[in-house]
Amino acid sequence: MFEYSYKTIQSLKYAKHRKTHNRYVIEGKRLIKSALEFKVNIGPLFCSNNFIKENGKWVKENIVNKNIIKKISEKQILKISDTKSPSGILTICEIPKQEPLNLNVNKWIYIDKISDPGNLGTLIRTCGWFGISNIAFSPGCTDPYNPKSVRAAMGAHFGVVLHTNISLDTFKNSHTIIAADLNGINADSYFFPSRCILVLGSEAHGISNQSRKHVEEYIFINKLGIGDSLNVSSAGSILIYLLMKNYKP
Repeated sequence: MFEYSYKTIQSLKYAKHRKTHNRYVIEGKRLIKSALEFKVNIGPLFCSNNFIKENGKWVKENIVNKNIIKKISEKQILKISDTKSPSGILTICEIPKQEPLNLNVNKWIYIDKISDPGNLGTLIRTCGWFGISNIAFSPGCTDPYNPKSVRAAMGAHFGVVLHTNISLDTFKNSHTIIAADLNGINADSYFFPSRCILVLGSEAHGISNQSRKHVEEYIFINKLGIGDSLNVSSAGSILIYLLMKNYKP
């Protein structure tokens, strides 16, 4: 049984403890409202006294079971929060049990060794927006339940299925493996196969050599202005939009 002590909650800032306890922290009204709407299994709602005073209407409208609210001091919320200026409300979510890959799902995104948690969270949010329901993460990827990833995803964790520590060759017999690379086909005129997985590489190194050997086709985003490259979350957002727009039925 998970112990909701301040010390244990603080430990969830680190990946090894999130893995040990199978829990992660969410903060802020928007994330908590999303968790409640998706009926996520959460712990107590830790709220500062000031938060309760300033957000009485929000609490009344969104928290049906007031018994889950645990009032704590500003000092305590600052201690367990991951942010320098906490919103005043946080809770703990269970990390969903990782289910076997469903290779009957037609469209996948594969995150290959991305190290920046903010970029990773933005990509999760983009997948949720465009209807990609399954995301696979390579070994060596940053933890998708990192606090920065969770904040950047803005609740998308609750509506997509995340599969960690997955080798790209898992998809070689079921999906066309496509990767973003400058030496490829213009993505704007590319029609994605009906069963495919789009690989997005790390910020600094692109697609890893381990994954590259499994890639079948490459696509790129045509540059119309200046700059050497696009941030992976920006490039990924464009490609995910095109994936959902231009595919063979």
